[in-house]
Amino acid sequence: MIDFKSKIEIEELFTWMDGGSITLKCKNEKNQEFEIEFVQNLSWDFYESQKIPGRIYLNNMLIDQKTILEVQIIEGLKSVTLKHKNSLDQKILSEKLEYVNSEKYLTDQSKIIKVKRT
Repeated sequence: MIDFKSKIEIEELFTWMDGGSITLKCKNEKNQEFEIEFVQNLSWDFYESQKIPGRIYLNNMLIDQKTILEVQIIEGLKSVTLKHKNSLDQKILSEKLEYVNSEKYLTDQSKIIKVKRT
């Protein structure tokens, strides 16, 4: 089990060309390594094999909204250290955390449309 109360350092922040997804390659003070992904929240159509728009994944596993685990992840990221700190990475992370803490994060889920491949 990952200890999200142990100070988290983001070793790398990857941005994807899909409309806003980011992946955070993280490590905490207990040397536990993990990845957190914030999936884009601009395009609501997705295929079954894709990750759900507007959601958070931990090590490629979907995190249920407003669960204890999700709250721990978000709280841990509020005091995160960026290894290669730059203002753009900080802004991107701040925007994702702001979105997850908004009412829109919950209401946007009604916009999701699963597309069947033909």
